[in-house]
Amino acid sequence: MNLTLRPKNIIIVGGGSGIGLAIAQKLISVGAEKIIIASRNTLKNEKAIKGLALSENQTIYNMKFDITNVSGHRKFIEDVNKTIGSKADGLVISSGVNFDGSNWKGFNISERDWDIVMGTNLKGPFFLLRDFANYLYENNVKGNICVVSSISAHRDLLSVYQVSKHSLSRIVNAYGKYLCERGVVLNGVEPGPIYTDMMKWLSKYTDGVRPGEQWPDSSIKRLVRAEEVAEVVFFLMSNLGETMSGDCIVVAGGTKSIYPI
Repeated sequence: MNLTLRPKNIIIVGGGSGIGLAIAQKLISVGAEKIIIASRNTLKNEKAIKGLALSENQTIYNMKFDITNVSGHRKFIEDVNKTIGSKADGLVISSGVNFDGSNWKGFNISERDWDIVMGTNLKGPFFLLRDFANYLYENNVKGNICVVSSISAHRDLLSVYQVSKHSLSRIVNAYGKYLCERGVVLNGVEPGPIYTDMMKWLSKYTDGVRPGEQWPDSSIKRLVRAEEVAEVVFFLMSNLGETMSGDCIVVAGGTKSIYPI
């Protein structure tokens, strides 16, 4: 059975770098017609867009969006549809922040930093996936939502980052089973450690392409690459995605221990 991309007009929140950018390139390569790169940093988006390879029938858009501004979610979806001249039917949420690492030093995080992490990693994504799912249902549009969570969802909840990702994954597990009845396929992916702007300290470890030290916490002895996560996201947003509805797939190369990342 050949995999085909189910949605064609896809919003990627946090698509200006890292995993989100790799997802954008993958979805373009498998037939997305219109991709909307959305984040607070439109300058970073613009730089990223210049590196994406498009065919003649594909268009990419750069739109400013703050996922923590919950009251503005529905207007943003309306603005997207006006901008692209058709209805969005796909959403990838790949935004995230982390202030306190993922070990017990997060016990003393400030209230302000707690709110920032939870707003970006949990509250914002929950309301956005809810608002987008409701928009799809109200407009009789079948679509897909994929949320980028983290392997941290399975670790001891010692930091606000781990709390936010654990909760986000459980939301996907719970609501994905019910949204599928409405034609909305909701799944998630839980990457292991990946060298990105948010985790620059991982630069000394190899990802199988970039040279470096072996990663000690996985069976494959290397970091996972953002492009590999993007392949799994494509699967979850393909014609087979509905068979997985409500699932979060771990992409961590056989992570073995509770490593403090």
